[in-house]
Formats: sequence, C-alpha cells, structure tokens
Amino acid sequence: MKHKKITTILFSLFAFLIFTISCSESSDSADESSKSGSSANSGSNSNCPTKTCGSFKTQAEAQAAYNSNKSCYKNLDGNGDGIACESLK
Repeated sequence: MKHKKITTILFSLFAFLIFTISCSESSDSADESSKSGSSANSGSNSNCPTKTCGSFKTQAEAQAAYNSNKSCYKNLDGNGDGIACESLK
C-alpha cells in the first residue's frame, strides 16, 4: 500500500513537471512569434518592410508597392478592395 502511494505521488510530480516544461516552452515560442510579428506588417512575414500609407507621397506609389507584394503590403488596403491608401487620392 505504501509503495502504491509513493508511486502515485512520483507519477503526479513527474506529470506536473512535464506539464510545466511544456507550457513554458510554448509561451516562449509565442513570445518569439509576437516579437518577430511586431517588426513586420500584420505579423505575416518578418521579411516585409514596415510601410504605412504615411510612408508614401501619392496613392500611385502606395498602389505600386501594394501590387508588388500584396501579402507584405496588405495593411495598405484597409477595406480589402484592392486599392491601396485610398485616403492619398
């Protein structure tokens, strides 16, 4: 009986340790994702330059950038109609 209690306690501690390590690792990777996402447009691709509509003088410049890589510059098209920085017209 005593052996069974010790085994149960050890198993519980082991399970708790595994759970704690697992949660710690997953939150670390989530932190890394959010760090890399903060330097990219909408967190989609860390290789994308950070540009906003304020980065362009004209709508045509913004549209050219948007057309060159729609996944990087998707934030330039706020309503999703394919027209970048409509406020710059």
